[in-house]
Amino acid sequence: MDGRPTAEEATMARDDDRGNDDRQHFRATEPDAFDRAYGQAQGFPHSREAVITAANIMGIGGVRQYIVQTFRVPDFGDTTFITITGPEGLTRVHLPPRVTSTMAAQREALNNADRKRWSAEASARGKARAAADKAAGKLPGFLRSKAKKEKA
Repeated sequence: MDGRPTAEEATMARDDDRGNDDRQHFRATEPDAFDRAYGQAQGFPHSREAVITAANIMGIGGVRQYIVQTFRVPDFGDTTFITITGPEGLTRVHLPPRVTSTMAAQREALNNADRKRWSAEASARGKARAAADKAAGKLPGFLRSKAKKEKA
């Protein structure tokens, strides 16, 4: 060599001067748990990726984007992959079937509690209305047709 840098070395030096180091982005690393689980889930039924952009009130804390995809793995259950991008960078989370089934059970428990509460409140409102109608002398709907037939 004649001591001059090669074209690649010149490009790398120029990028370093500019503060760009794209080489880190493409540097080969060992796959992490997310990569391994995502690779194993390929080929199984899955949902489309859902992209949710969430901003805190008045934009304080920055905007975050969530990419969510769920795979159904036979004999194991649903596995969810979440990729979060925000001001702090990229975060990838893998939720195994045991976690997703716990989340589904908790959601169902909350739905049942709400359903029971609303059912009890609706029943109490219905009973109160029936008592008010009876006090006002109104017949319930199912008795009105019988009353018309008896009058005729």
